[in-house]
Amino acid sequence: MRTVSIVLASLLLSLFMLGNSVASSTYKWVDSNGNVVYSQHPPAEGIKYERIKTISPSRSSSKSSSSTPALSARESIMKDQAVREENELVKKEMDKNNAERAQNCKVARDRLRFYQVQRRWKDKDGNIQSLSDEERMKKLEEAKQQVTDYCS
Repeated sequence: MRTVSIVLASLLLSLFMLGNSVASSTYKWVDSNGNVVYSQHPPAEGIKYERIKTISPSRSSSKSSSSTPALSARESIMKDQAVREENELVKKEMDKNNAERAQNCKVARDRLRFYQVQRRWKDKDGNIQSLSDEERMKKLEEAKQQVTDYCS
């Protein structure tokens, strides 16, 4: 009876230890260069990280079950890369839009100054052009609206 209890206790102890050796943790964080880092050790203090629980493949497990953690890590990497690329595209598009908006603002302000100061001007052919007061006021209002639209 005593031998059976010793064998049973040692069997339970070995199963407990085997269970602990199979489960492990992986840490994921973004370094200062924007690269995603995976490690079995946590990063230095002050860096935000995510703890990912993984299962180490056991010697008796089938090939398909051991590839599952690798697939999920690969999917996570691909997802992170897609997010970074999307963020870069959004930033480039926003920079382009801001540059175009700044150019439109400059043109609108120049047009407003022109109509505030000029009553007559020469066209491309050298002919003198002028606006009536009503036309000039209409152009001034349009220019003011464009400054409001593009410069605020």
